[in-house]
Amino acid sequence: MSSEPNLDTGTDTDPDSADAPTGVPAGTDAPTGTRFVFMDTEATGLDHRRHELTEVAWVVRFEDGREEQRRYFPTHTTDGADDDALELTHYDERIAPQDKTPSKVWLTEFLEHADGAVLVGAVPDFDARHLDLACQKLGVEPTWDHHLLDVETLALPLIAPGPESPRSLAKTCAALGIPHDKDQAHGALYDALQAMRVFDRVWELVADLRSSGDPLPPPVPRVQPQPDDATTRSDGETSIDGVANDDATAHAVEASEATGPGRPGDVSA
Repeated sequence: MSSEPNLDTGTDTDPDSADAPTGVPAGTDAPTGTRFVFMDTEATGLDHRRHELTEVAWVVRFEDGREEQRRYFPTHTTDGADDDALELTHYDERIAPQDKTPSKVWLTEFLEHADGAVLVGAVPDFDARHLDLACQKLGVEPTWDHHLLDVETLALPLIAPGPESPRSLAKTCAALGIPHDKDQAHGALYDALQAMRVFDRVWELVADLRSSGDPLPPPVPRVQPQPDDATTRSDGETSIDGVANDDATAHAVEASEATGPGRPGDVSA
């Protein structure tokens, strides 16, 4: 594959999916006046200080509703890489064969697209920390808004019976009726698109509720697995066929909060 970015202009950001997002969510006013960048990154591990980015992808939704998508495989090494991270991202099959792009190219374009934008993703502070460090190494300043929007948190009032910790991207999609392909998960472009689908679905539901005056939909409980169809991970999480709670970014944030540097300024979601 060429080191040129994969891109799609217009609103059909995923030609392989019949359920591809179509710009501004149905039932909402357009344009919003806010630029959103739905993004995701993959890395060689969880430690921001020593692990490196292997894949970066984003979909920018401009103020007028136009969308463009990009995917890059940054120049990197696998020195000190976490074997689990490489396996989770299917590194040998998906990433290793790709042409790599220096940060001066991909980061420059990202900063242009993200100028004044709100970054949206599944646990986006994990990705933003990597992007901050990339900016520091290149000697440039971040251009995005200091507010970050986590779609796993955004969706909670519509799917949870009460206050609870955010669910993984896979479980959030399942609760909202969004198909989630576990074989494509943990690919940066796919996860960025899934974050956009969650974002759009939430606002579609809110628009419907506002127009109809109906009560909130019934909550969707977290799946309570039986011993025959689930396994318990060493970290206490449960993995269920079809809706595996192995969201890498969620676990990455827990680790990086304990060991990695925080993002400068107020970045609370």
